[in-house]
Amino acid sequence: MEKIKDFIDKNFIKSKNIWLAYLLAIFFGTFGLHRFYLKKNGLKMLLITVLTLGVGVIITYPILIMDLFKIPNWVKECNKSNKISPTGKTIQTNQSNKHINNTVTSASSSLNNSLGANIEETNLSNIDKPRNSQVISYDFKPKLQPVMEFKPKTKTKKKSTRTKTNSSETIKISRLRKLRDNYVVVDIETTGLSPGEDKIIQLSAIKYIDNKEIAVFNEYINPHTKLSDFIINLTGITQDVVDHGKELNDIKDDFISFYGDLPLVGHYINGFDIKFLIANNLVIKNVATIDTLPLARKLDLENAKLPTVKKFLGINNNSHDSLDDCYTTNALYQFAKENF
Repeated sequence: MEKIKDFIDKNFIKSKNIWLAYLLAIFFGTFGLHRFYLKKNGLKMLLITVLTLGVGVIITYPILIMDLFKIPNWVKECNKSNKISPTGKTIQTNQSNKHINNTVTSASSSLNNSLGANIEETNLSNIDKPRNSQVISYDFKPKLQPVMEFKPKTKTKKKSTRTKTNSSETIKISRLRKLRDNYVVVDIETTGLSPGEDKIIQLSAIKYIDNKEIAVFNEYINPHTKLSDFIINLTGITQDVVDHGKELNDIKDDFISFYGDLPLVGHYINGFDIKFLIANNLVIKNVATIDTLPLARKLDLENAKLPTVKKFLGINNNSHDSLDDCYTTNALYQFAKENF
């Protein structure tokens, strides 16, 4: 099965093949299926055939015969465009047939310029390698320029508040829908997905006042347990880093004091981060949250995950590092403030 899957993935998805295009042209060429396969406006042939019935067939067969001579060049164009890196080619929106004049390279360059001179470019060879506890300073500016065209989705109504229990106390969580200028971006890395059983191994937060970064909180925490290979590979956090990390009880007061009464901004914070923070007594009563996951869904990307959003915004940093994820989350937050 794996060999079949690899064969299909290689020959039908990652590359365009002349023999497959010819087969499609022979069997379904009247409907332009070979053109759909090669992204050459097969919709026109389909409409001609369907709307004009027999006359359409008479019209499309000569076009099909001419296509047979064009297929090799079309295949070369498709494969050539697939080999070009995403930052070196112009993005085309096939659904609207509108071409974006700015290339991803120029848009990425514009984004990097707007983010400020203090951004440290991460070497691609170092991404996803084990990291130490050194704090890297970034300075994301509010004005961002995306590297892709997007169409915001319609707004969905969310509940404004809800309550959760922690031991005998009830903590009230206010879900804010209005984006604020003063806030704290929060992200965590954990040993697993269960707030009751798994442990926090990295806790990061960045405080913004008037949309400007004023303070950074970043700590590795000793979970007193062995990290799984999956977590090490996912986060890049090694066993040695957490073994020399701080005790959670020693940083609780510092973290609570750090965010004070400011709202907490996070990516999927309402479904994940806040549960761990509550389970570990890291929040006080009546905490306010702003979840950036619904904001990412408005971009109508392949998915709303931070690595996908990071590519959309042209950000080059480590995924699943809570501090870097805080900066990515803030970039999305600021982009949303200006565009939604």
